[in-house]
Amino acid sequence: MTKKVAKLQDGNEIAYWTHHDNKRRTLILVHGFTGSHAGFQYLVPLLKDFRLIIPDLPGFGVSPLPHNKLTLAELGKLLAEFVQGLKLKESPYLVGHSMGSLVVCEAVKQHPELFAKKLVLASPVPSPVTLLDGRKPGAILSKLFYGASHRLPYAGKRIAVSRKISRIGTDLIMTAKHIDLKKAIREHHYDNLNYISDIGWYRRLYKEINKTGISNYSDILEAFDILIINGENDVVTPLKHQRRAAKLLRAQIIVVPEVGHLAHYEKPNELAKAISDFLQ
Repeated sequence: MTKKVAKLQDGNEIAYWTHHDNKRRTLILVHGFTGSHAGFQYLVPLLKDFRLIIPDLPGFGVSPLPHNKLTLAELGKLLAEFVQGLKLKESPYLVGHSMGSLVVCEAVKQHPELFAKKLVLASPVPSPVTLLDGRKPGAILSKLFYGASHRLPYAGKRIAVSRKISRIGTDLIMTAKHIDLKKAIREHHYDNLNYISDIGWYRRLYKEINKTGISNYSDILEAFDILIINGENDVVTPLKHQRRAAKLLRAQIIVVPEVGHLAHYEKPNELAKAISDFLQ
């Protein structure tokens, strides 16, 4: 594993990690909201046939936030700029998890020529959250959380980095039963609390995510062969919404049984096999 820092235009930087550097084909893994490169650590040894490049998106992990109104479109632009700067001999494959799927779609929309024509979207945001959507209650609770963290002058910071709140949120989307795995996932999410760049930006970006979905990119994605991988019990990106998105995008869909939104932690073997088989 090697950590590097890419210098982009306008003085922006993206920290990234590489693995299996002797492999020819390159796979770029893009994490989700509040996540970082560390979330893919269980996949790394299982995707040994690929050179892996795993960035911390701007504003997440150790990559600095350029400005606190950064949008999904700008994140996509920075991801494309990052890939362009790598000067790879062959176009890389992209894998986006959760919010990372939207960043991937934005990068592809703006610079389709940079990327291989196969995309993997793991537990992607399928469509905008609507008023009568089953996802709406969770979206409202998260909106209140980020709103309180941002607006309350004294308690806000404590709310934003609360391990108790993080544990509740993690347990709501976690399906793991083994006590050691549950503890490890919680610890990973606790670590992410150390890298909150700007809670006001988190609030704005989360609002934008809820108004967006991979279904919004159907026109540009027509030129790509797409695999959607989703957990059978995912309450964040429910399977019924994924099936609709897959039909619209003419995408293949693989359902990982007995897991929710965190298959990259809980079922990495199944996830890695689905990715490798598709890209082979």
